[in-house]
Amino acid sequence: MDRREFVSALTVAAGGAAATLLPATELIAGEAPAVPAGSTVPATNIQIRQSYPAIPPLGAGVFYRRLERAQRLTREAGASVLVATSGATNFTYLMGADFGRSERLIALLLPVDGDPVIVAPAFETERVRRGSKVGTVRGWEEYESPYALAADLLGPARANAILLLEPKTEYWTAMKLVAAIPGARLVDGAAVFESLRLVKSPDEIARMRRAVEITEDAVAATHDQLRAGMSDTDIEEILKKEHSLRGVRGDGLVQLGPQSALPHGGTVNAILRDGMVVLIDAGCTFQGYVSDITRTRWFGSEPPPKFRLVYDTVYDAQSAAMERVKPGVPAQEIDRAARAVITSAGFGGYFTHRLGHGMGMDGHEPTWMVEGNAKPLEPGFMFSVEPGIYIPNEFGVRLEDDFMCTAEGGALLSRRAPRM
Repeated sequence: MDRREFVSALTVAAGGAAATLLPATELIAGEAPAVPAGSTVPATNIQIRQSYPAIPPLGAGVFYRRLERAQRLTREAGASVLVATSGATNFTYLMGADFGRSERLIALLLPVDGDPVIVAPAFETERVRRGSKVGTVRGWEEYESPYALAADLLGPARANAILLLEPKTEYWTAMKLVAAIPGARLVDGAAVFESLRLVKSPDEIARMRRAVEITEDAVAATHDQLRAGMSDTDIEEILKKEHSLRGVRGDGLVQLGPQSALPHGGTVNAILRDGMVVLIDAGCTFQGYVSDITRTRWFGSEPPPKFRLVYDTVYDAQSAAMERVKPGVPAQEIDRAARAVITSAGFGGYFTHRLGHGMGMDGHEPTWMVEGNAKPLEPGFMFSVEPGIYIPNEFGVRLEDDFMCTAEGGALLSRRAPRM
């Protein structure tokens, strides 16, 4: 499991505050002070916090509304029953809990004209009842077939049933359901779940904003503790601790020197020395919603002109991308705006990945800021903006902030790193 997969699976911690979104126009061009000559790390001019006002967990009403919308979208897709198994984020989105995945079936059955029912092993029913925000739980004994129970629970709806499957449903689960429900047909539910989750509600934005605040503070606190002689794994442990001090589990990629030129390089027991790039790509989960922040700094002596040029080029590319965000603009245009800046500066061949990815409950989810994705942005789309330049065997620079589309344009959830 890599860092990004780990972040998407992190457990949730309590505590938080409502989101304060910063208009992109206030924080794109010239909002951060330049770094004074001779400074060893860029100044952030931010207050590093360790505690935050509380945000109460999402209530049952949120999940009932999600289920109602899911029923409508399932019907519009031509299906009669939505099926989602535990262990997938989409199940958690609808149920408010995840009970893991094993050979024992735990699944949500949501008929378009009925109430939600969760099928679970009999010995697990109490745990599932306590964890789920909504729905009735029906247990099956170890000697029974959960698929036969699912068929029985559908009642009249099983005749000519069209099952809309959550896209990460295991193949063998789908086949056993079809075998237990003669005449049943399967429909891919990917488009329905994308529609459900793509536009974030104010409640979701507030939780993402809190995750972002925590990670920003954890990364800043980690940078403040850097000392020559530390290993990248030492720094990674500090980063984990700083997240933990703020009530969440968090982690990150820590890449030093030439290792920073590998976009997903990770730790290799490199030792921090004067005149070395430090790239930290970090995230956490707060009440089910994620952050994803990357900061690149120069450690020690005066940064060389080449590093300053690359850093400022990445910064300007990020600014150009943010300025392009508004409703109706195709996602690929955001990538193009950043790529044009990097290409014009002569580094086009060193920007080797897409500009960004959607985020929410998963660290990477639709929609993608990449060439070929013509999907128009809408208010409520949340995504990373993370241009990078990676020069093999020298260093890499990536700046990643979490961003959203609003009715007026773009808005930052995070506080941008300064320009050099």
